[in-house]
Amino acid sequence: MASAVWGGAPWWGPPPPAPARPLTDIDFCSGAQLREVTQLIQELGVQESWSNGPKPGPDLLQAKDFVFSLLGLVHRRDPRFPPQAELLLLRGGIREGSLDLGPAPLGPYARGPHYDAGFTLLVPVFSLDGTGPELQLDLESCYAWLRLPELERGTSVREAWQDCLGPPVPGGCDSSHRNDNEESPADQLHGYVTEPEPQVSLEKSSSDVSGPESPGLDVTDFGSPAPLKTLSGDVTQPADPSGVPKPSEAREVWPTLCPAQVAAWFFASLAAVAEDLIPVPGAPRLVHAARHAGFTTVLLATPGPPRRLLLFDLIPVVSVAGWPKEARSHSWAGPLVPGSASFYLVPGGSTERSGASGWQLCFARQELALKARIPEPLLQAHAAAQALLRPLVAGTRAAAPYLLRTLLYWACERLPALYLARPENAGACCLGLLDDLGRVLEAGALPHYFLSGRKLRAGDGPTALREALARLRRDPAGALRAAVEEAKAARKGGGLAGVGARVH
Repeated sequence: MASAVWGGAPWWGPPPPAPARPLTDIDFCSGAQLREVTQLIQELGVQESWSNGPKPGPDLLQAKDFVFSLLGLVHRRDPRFPPQAELLLLRGGIREGSLDLGPAPLGPYARGPHYDAGFTLLVPVFSLDGTGPELQLDLESCYAWLRLPELERGTSVREAWQDCLGPPVPGGCDSSHRNDNEESPADQLHGYVTEPEPQVSLEKSSSDVSGPESPGLDVTDFGSPAPLKTLSGDVTQPADPSGVPKPSEAREVWPTLCPAQVAAWFFASLAAVAEDLIPVPGAPRLVHAARHAGFTTVLLATPGPPRRLLLFDLIPVVSVAGWPKEARSHSWAGPLVPGSASFYLVPGGSTERSGASGWQLCFARQELALKARIPEPLLQAHAAAQALLRPLVAGTRAAAPYLLRTLLYWACERLPALYLARPENAGACCLGLLDDLGRVLEAGALPHYFLSGRKLRAGDGPTALREALARLRRDPAGALRAAVEEAKAARKGGGLAGVGARVH
């Protein structure tokens, strides 16, 4: 009896092999399983508390109130400091890419060894209307100059800010439309101020947090823009600058508000107040303050238990009402310019390039609005890429952390929102951001997201960083596993576990 045949094979035999399915869950560069990479990213998010983490805990709230109170004491000491400034608190320190200061000496701090979590606080010390003659923009270099008139509303502005004035810029010059052969203000001011690279040893030890409750604290100025005179201990303030124009000089030549001098004044005022603080039991304690480039870094020890070290980067800024002409007005998330648009001027870190009086344009408020529209899986991918990048850039002048943040915005411009919002794509997005960063480091620059036709520089040592990034990309799963273990150890050792997604 002949056997029955089904599809050319005996019906009682083994079924034919299923057709091969394409392997789409493999990273071509490293051979890592993307599913495993995604799972590690989610685990890292749990350990570092940026993925569905708890709300801000009492440690952070106490530290924030402490910093705000400290700034209030600065106003009492120097009335130029605004009493009710609109402060903007960002999650993450400047070394983690919260702001673009360009390549700058940012000090030796590294999250983990030196502090548990970082934040950035923008403190407006001056406000102006962007349509007035005081603001002179040079969008070619992404810098601006703030020229001070002799009088404003009957008050002598130059006299009030005499210790923060820089060299004048001709009042009739419009740098936004200058001839290419004309020397820019940045070129004229080159070499006026330099920021020395700090050489400091800083370790997060028990003595930083558990030392005797005394007013003694570490106060250091690593960014002195001019000869300094000592007030008491290590606290310094700039000496009166020479050559400040007299009020009787021609109105066509206005002195500028110098960001380096403003940063020095800000630090000196803060340090003078900090030296007079009396420790209060159960309150945060200021254990370290130093100036790097144009901002002041403070470390606060929380009362605990467990005691933690929180880093705050305090940066004096100028708040400008309006919007630059050549800045983009729309993004993938919609309009960037609401009815009351504004932007900031921050002390640029690269003073060797910008000169003494060049402020850098900053769009932190718009970036905050964009971040709120980014899909959660992509935010997790960015946070994981940032964690992998952190040890590679610690203690360097690299601008890579902010470049990585800018790549996040460009990814939202070119990729479908549905793809970015799928949780299983977090691994591919993380590796894609790292690959994009490697290409940017090779090119040396990245298109500015807000200023069309302008570039963000990669900073010093891009070749070494690119090589380190290439080694990481050969085993991303291994690097993520190491990051997860470090995050677990940090939590057991008192790492910050009470910071949630509601903090900017």
